[in-house]
Amino acid sequence: MPRCLLLLLIALVALAPASHARSARAQADAPAAPQRVHLFVDRTTELSGTVVEQDDHRIVIERNGERREFRKDAILDIVPLLEISAPTAGIIYRRDGSAFRAELIADGFDAVEYRIGKVPGSIARAEVYRVALSRPFEEQYRALKASTHKDDTVRRLGLCDWLVSQRKYEEARSELQLLVADSKLPEAVSLLRQVEAQLAMSKPRERSTESDDLPPAIPDRNGRPLPTRVLTPEEVNLIKVYEIDFDRPPRVAVDPTKIKELLEAYSSSPLVPSDAPSRAALMQGDPLKVVQLAFALKAREFYTNIKVVTEPSALVAFRTLVHDGWLIPNCATSRCHGGPDAGRLFLFNTNTADPRVRYANLLNVLKGTVDGEPLISVERPEASLLIQCALPPEEATHPHPTVKGWRSVLGSKANADRLRASLGWIRSLYQPRPVYPFDYTPPDLSLPQPGSAADADEPTR
Repeated sequence: MPRCLLLLLIALVALAPASHARSARAQADAPAAPQRVHLFVDRTTELSGTVVEQDDHRIVIERNGERREFRKDAILDIVPLLEISAPTAGIIYRRDGSAFRAELIADGFDAVEYRIGKVPGSIARAEVYRVALSRPFEEQYRALKASTHKDDTVRRLGLCDWLVSQRKYEEARSELQLLVADSKLPEAVSLLRQVEAQLAMSKPRERSTESDDLPPAIPDRNGRPLPTRVLTPEEVNLIKVYEIDFDRPPRVAVDPTKIKELLEAYSSSPLVPSDAPSRAALMQGDPLKVVQLAFALKAREFYTNIKVVTEPSALVAFRTLVHDGWLIPNCATSRCHGGPDAGRLFLFNTNTADPRVRYANLLNVLKGTVDGEPLISVERPEASLLIQCALPPEEATHPHPTVKGWRSVLGSKANADRLRASLGWIRSLYQPRPVYPFDYTPPDLSLPQPGSAADADEPTR
C-alpha cells in the first residue's frame, strides 16, 4: 500500500469505536438507520433533516413532513449526525474554534446532549460545528499495531508517521528503531534521524521566550534546517480581524480607551456620532459595532486593537474541513510536503494545533503558487491547484506530479464529501481577497540553497 494513503487509513482505524469489531456482524444484519445530516447551505442559511434521496449531484432531506432539495455543489457543507445508542466518549467541536471531550448522549437536530462525569449538559446546534467519537491514544496505538503485519514495512512506516503526527516521539523512536533493524528502509532512517533530533531538542531546558514551543529547526537529510518561520500571535489576530464575517461574527473585544482614541481621531467623519450619548453607547455596547465602524472608516491602524477571541467561520472551515481534515494527515508527512522534498508547498507538521503554525500553513496555501498559478482560486474554486492535485489523475486538469506512493484524497466518487467540503471552504472566502498588513513569504523548497550543487558555477564546501 502506498505510504501517502496510510495516514488516512490509520486515521479511520484510530477513530473507529472500540466495539466496532465485536458489533460488525450484528450491524451488517440490522437495518440501516436513516441518515441524519445538518446542512450549511450558505453563510446565513442552515438546516437539519433526514436524507430521503441523494446521488452524486443532489440531496433531498425531510423534517417535520417538509422536504427540501439542494445541489451538492451549491452548498457549503454536509455534516452527518451521529447515531448514538449508548453514552459514548467523543469530542464536541464548537463553531468558535474550541472543543471539549464528553460522553455523548445524543447528536440531535436542535442540540447535542452530553455528560461530563455525572453532570448532564446540552449545547444548541447553532453553537456546534460537528461531533466525533474519540478513543484514548493507547487504545488507538494498540489497534493500529495489531492491524500492521511485521512484513508490511510501508504500513509500519505509516504507523511511525502517525506517531510523529501525534507527537509521541518516544513511541515513534521505538517503532522506527525496529523498522530500521528489520528493513534498512531509507525513509525510516531519515525519519528516525528527525525524531532523534526532536527528542534531543525537547529535553528539559530553561525556557526564555514564547518561541520555545514553535516548530524546531529539524535538519533534512543533507543537514539543512527546514523552515521555522511561523506567525506571531499578533499576525494570527490580524488574520482573524480581516476574516470577520458579520453574518456569523466571532466574539471580539476592544479596549474602551482605544475606542475613544478612534472616535477622536475620526471625529470629522460623518460616520462617527457627534453627540456624547451615542459615543458612550459605542464605548459600552457591542464591540462588533466598533469593528464595523473601523472597517467603514478604513482605519487599518486601529485593527491591531481589535482582539478576536474566537475564530471567524471561514477559518473554522479551513481548520476542520481542510487543514485537520486531510491536508496535514495526508500531505504533510516528512516524505511529502512536510519534509525536504516539499517543493513549492511546504506544510509545518509539528504543533499543528497551535494557531501560529496552522495560520502559517493557511498562508502557505493561500499565497502559494506553482509556475505562476495560485494554489487557491477564489474565482474558480474547482480550478484551484490544491484541489486539482488532490484529485485522481483522470478527474484533474492539472494532476499531481508523478510521485512514488502518492494517492488522491479528493474525488467526485471516492471522498466526494471531502471534496465538496473543501470547495465550500474556498467559496466561503472573501472576494476580493484581503491583503494582510505584514510580510510573509511561503517557503519554497524547490529553490536551490546557497552553496548547493544546484548553484550554477558555484563551488560547494
